[in-house]
Amino acid sequence: MKIQRSDKRCYELTEGSERLGRIIYKGLFSFKASAIVGDASYTITPKGIFNTSISVTRDGMEVAKMKMNWKGHIFISFQNGREFVFKATGSFLTRYVLEDKDQQKIMFLNPDFIWSTFSYNYDISYDNAPPDILLVLLAAYSANYYVAAMSAAM
Repeated sequence: MKIQRSDKRCYELTEGSERLGRIIYKGLFSFKASAIVGDASYTITPKGIFNTSISVTRDGMEVAKMKMNWKGHIFISFQNGREFVFKATGSFLTRYVLEDKDQQKIMFLNPDFIWSTFSYNYDISYDNAPPDILLVLLAAYSANYYVAAMSAAM
């Protein structure tokens, strides 16, 4: 699987030649976005004073919450009780991993910096069955969010 930036505001999730989903940001410097999986559209909206809480809704109903802590870990909680932690890993914290609540590694995101667009594409790998598409898109959103948050902190 790959997440590739297709234009200034859109990232596409593909596997081979098949397009599985998209993240479309509302603006260049905005964290508001839409995640599209098939016919379903989800709205991703940062909340709170420092935008450390993020709500994911579909048709006005919240389906997931995301929250970043001071260590830079992003917790993803779905309404059905599934919980995940997204965190940077590697010697220079340049790769990302998504773990379940039992600390089992679910997915790995390896960024590829594109100088011409000054953005990242991501190669996504996983050990067992592929995770659901919304979770993959939220992990890619988390990676972009993490990079922006850490850049602002510098």
